[in-house]
Formats: sequence, C-alpha cells, structure tokens
Amino acid sequence: MPKDSKTSKTNVAARQEAKAAVQLCRFCGNKIDVVMTLSLSGRKQMVRRCCGAKV
Repeated sequence: MPKDSKTSKTNVAARQEAKAAVQLCRFCGNKIDVVMTLSLSGRKQMVRRCCGAKV
C-alpha cells in the first residue's frame, strides 16, 4: 500500500535539530571549532579543534 503523497519522506524538524546541536569537547567541555586546512599536497581537510588538541 503506498503512503499518502502529502507526507514528507524526510523528517525536516529532526534534521534541523541535529544541525543546531553543538558538539562539545570531551576534554574541556567548550564548543568545538571546525576549521578547513590545506595540506602540503593541496588537499583540503576539515579538522575539529579545541583546547589545542585535534578532536
């Protein structure tokens, strides 16, 4: 039996809630900053940083 065509296939509210959630550092408890770095070979990399350590 097909679902009602008016219902959404994705839960938009849950997606927005997850996006708004803030990750906290496991060492100090502060917010983790996400930084894009560029390696010597030219590759871009997303790195999570907080309190001087890579998380």
